[in-house]
Amino acid sequence: MRAVIQRVKAAKVTVLDELVSSIGPGLCVLVGIKASDTAKDVEYL
Repeated sequence: MRAVIQRVKAAKVTVLDELVSSIGPGLCVLVGIKASDTAKDVEYL
């Protein structure tokens, strides 16, 4: 499990060219989870 936190002026999420969500200034968090991650991994983050 990995997480990347980045300060942004603006950010958006698109899926298949469709806008899902967007924000102005703030924090953008990308979390990667795999099948073998456990509840202990979540608590650590």
